[in-house]
Amino acid sequence: MSQNSIVYTNYSPYENSGKILEYLKENFNYVFHFSIGFYNLRNKKNYNRLLVFRKGDLIIEKVLFQLPIPKSLIFLLLPVRSIINFFQIVAYSLWLKRKFGKIDYFFTVNAFIAWIGINLRYFGAVSKTIFWVWDYYPPIHPSKVVMLMRYIYWQFDRVSSYSDKVAFVNNRLLNLRKDLGIYARDAKHTIVPIGTDYFPYHKKHNPKKVVYAFIGVLKINQGPGVIFDHSQTLFKSIGNFSYEVIGSGPDEEILKAMAKKTGVKAKFYGYLEGDSFNQVLQKSTLGIATYIPDPSNVSYYGDPGKIKRYICLGLPVILTNVLEFSHEVEKAKAGIIIRHDDPQALAKATQKIISNYSFYSRNAYRLSQKYYYKKIYPEMFDLG
Repeated sequence: MSQNSIVYTNYSPYENSGKILEYLKENFNYVFHFSIGFYNLRNKKNYNRLLVFRKGDLIIEKVLFQLPIPKSLIFLLLPVRSIINFFQIVAYSLWLKRKFGKIDYFFTVNAFIAWIGINLRYFGAVSKTIFWVWDYYPPIHPSKVVMLMRYIYWQFDRVSSYSDKVAFVNNRLLNLRKDLGIYARDAKHTIVPIGTDYFPYHKKHNPKKVVYAFIGVLKINQGPGVIFDHSQTLFKSIGNFSYEVIGSGPDEEILKAMAKKTGVKAKFYGYLEGDSFNQVLQKSTLGIATYIPDPSNVSYYGDPGKIKRYICLGLPVILTNVLEFSHEVEKAKAGIIIRHDDPQALAKATQKIISNYSFYSRNAYRLSQKYYYKKIYPEMFDLG
């Protein structure tokens, strides 16, 4: 183990996105992990936990308080939940310091939590703080409540630039902050994308059946509805196809109703982990990442953990031109970019990939190896 201890805080279901939690457990003697719930995800029962790992083994688990909130009030009561999380993270971090000694690092992907870490550093509970910037919340949204919450969050985003290290998942996020004057034009910051896992390549394709797969939080703007929206064209062009949907979220019931209405053979698994997650994807043909272009869509600035998961299992991807990473997928011929509102484009992309499936599948797998988590994450924790 190269380091002694680290506090790591993230929101469900992203705790181990890109194998980051596994990396921490492999490289720190002690990992103090705060797992915080946001959306109510079907099949995921253990929200708001403090998990203490020693040399990779779980030695302590504590249940944190969570305020039950109806879906309609999630954003309105977000400040209340944030205050509760603030006091819990601070109190338990101080308790961890007393029990295990001074904590080397405080690490998070969330600006508000990064601000908490800066406060803990000021009071001597942690030595250094690392903010891994995953996203940006544009102050544009149909809901004024959501706009207000995003404006408040942005203030924390500014303050969190005072972390000891700020790393970004892509250049788009770094350049945005330079444009807004938070960093100088010539400022150098580490770019650490979301990582991929390693699996031996053994992807097989059944040419008689197309199985689309979607993974992620079920929100319409993430694009899971594209298969239902264009189902009639797909029935005519593709014939036999089905849809595997992994995840849960605020629009889950809407999507289930769309499946029923259109007659698409779709299976909704809810939240899955580990081997069960990969077993579903391994029997799928194509990954879907058709984010809807929208000025208020957070995804424009992010790094797609779902695509990284697809490609490390050899799944070619059908995606939209929303992400910075979309161009790399297209350049590597690991997938095809389409318009989300073009049913013919979806059908043609499907036909093109399955007609030369081994070529696209192997390209997807090769691209994933570039981002193997054990190769790219050490730079994030090198504070000189």
